Amino acid sequence: MSYRDVREQDVLAAIARCDELGTDAFLARYGYDKARTFVLVHNGRQYDSKAITGVAHEFLDGRALGPGEFSGGRETVARHLGRLGFVVQERRDPPRLLLQPRGGTRDGGQGNFIRTVVGGVRLADHAEAFGADLDELRALYRDGTAKLWGNTSPAHGNNTKAKAIRDRRVGDRVRFYARHRFIAEAVILKLFRNPDAARAIWGANETGHTFEHMMALGDVRMIDEDATEFVRRWTGQDTLRSVTLVPAEGLGAPADRPEPPSVPPVAKRSVAEELLAELLTLNGHPQAVSRDSVAVLWAIGQVKREPRLHPLSTFRREVSGVLANCGLEGADEPERPFYDLGRTGFWQVEPPSTAEGTEPRAGFTEDSRRLLMDISFRTKAINALRSRHLDHVEDQELLLSSVGLADYATVSGSRQRGDGTSGERRRRTIQSSSVVRAQDVVKRVKALHDHMCQFCGTRLKTGFGFYSEAAHIRGLTVHDGPDELENLLCLCANCHVEFDGFGLYVDVDDLVRRVGDGSVVGELRRVPGHEINADHIAYHRELCVIAPPALPEDAKPGQVALLA
Repeated sequence: MSYRDVREQDVLAAIARCDELGTDAFLARYGYDKARTFVLVHNGRQYDSKAITGVAHEFLDGRALGPGEFSGGRETVARHLGRLGFVVQERRDPPRLLLQPRGGTRDGGQGNFIRTVVGGVRLADHAEAFGADLDELRALYRDGTAKLWGNTSPAHGNNTKAKAIRDRRVGDRVRFYARHRFIAEAVILKLFRNPDAARAIWGANETGHTFEHMMALGDVRMIDEDATEFVRRWTGQDTLRSVTLVPAEGLGAPADRPEPPSVPPVAKRSVAEELLAELLTLNGHPQAVSRDSVAVLWAIGQVKREPRLHPLSTFRREVSGVLANCGLEGADEPERPFYDLGRTGFWQVEPPSTAEGTEPRAGFTEDSRRLLMDISFRTKAINALRSRHLDHVEDQELLLSSVGLADYATVSGSRQRGDGTSGERRRRTIQSSSVVRAQDVVKRVKALHDHMCQFCGTRLKTGFGFYSEAAHIRGLTVHDGPDELENLLCLCANCHVEFDGFGLYVDVDDLVRRVGDGSVVGELRRVPGHEINADHIAYHRELCVIAPPALPEDAKPGQVALLA
């Protein structure tokens, strides 16, 4: 048998093997060099076409082909892979580097980047708008989710932006820029102009123009590198103001500027950042995203239990019950997220074994589960899902209690208002006992501040005197905070509810900010005799923070990237 006998399933198995080993280890194991001309593109990632074909042969008859046994050119491997339905692209010229400003919160750049580059666009959602471009995009992204970015038309025909849009080409590298840093890197897989698709995906800017000069991207990787010197040397400015195309590394720099530094090696995001980014960017039809998010919440509620992977029958029964209990759509097809979440990096689907009576199982990967065992990270993940995908659910307490996460409704780990189940009343009784045990500390913090709110300055007067509340910074129940003065704040009732419900946080400069837009509510008021533990403040702040993506363009000093 030769490479011409390799089947589609053999190629897919070889791709999976490459993903498992990593490209360098994969090539070294089978004795192949990096591809110089032809690359196979699958689900937005590039692979060495000849090496993949040679290893695919192993899944056909048990023996991989060596690099000297066949040719990897256009008329051989490239043609055969094309017949199997794969996309093979030719890379002859050295790639250039496209410097791409991401934009900020005001122009929608940050949100668009998260949604369509980090998360991706489901092609089926905009099939009609893509028109003639749809077939090629489906071939590039066989999983149906494309990583896309676009630019508006340049105002002038020969400015920096116009030259970059005109001269960029498939195979060039892209570096996304925000706040003097490079935040992501990708490679261009397809260039196309499609106003209808751009308007359907991103809408229009404030002048009514849409981002019609579109790029389909592959090998998207999150990075975090200082870009100041690189941008200054290539543009003569401290800030990247426009999309700019610079020559490939080694082709030489402009004569009147020093040679720019080589592009630094890519640093991958941590597993924790990747997981949070994926939770924030679940995409698809709103009903599907809501259903998937509920399924993930249910799985988080099971994370400390065994087994790690859940049988389909259990998953179907439990998730259907939660959706029905909360009045959400999708209760009639709970098995959809069981499989659909497998497209993410945090979810594992295991097919049934050959034994009779077994069924498929699914759940968090081992790395994701290990992260979610940490209380702080688990709270962030829950908040990410609630704020981004489930904010339309009216009864948040019912939702959380339905998935076994009632204690995560607030920082304190207890219900804020209303009656609950007997289990929830028991939790309130336990907390009440704790407060009684430290009643002297509660009285002391109120006396030190004379019932004045440390956030907004309100001093609430009732018919029986002044009223304030002692708020724990680090919750007592879920978060194991101490019942001590340094873990308490004196707040008015409104600020207490917002602080306890992840609505307010204290930044590194003691400014009290609102989660979401970062607006300043006030400044943390301190008085002699009340030492506040900075670690507890930082812990609470981190519960309100999602690490990816980078800071907004217009972020103020001390502001953090927030749940929005």
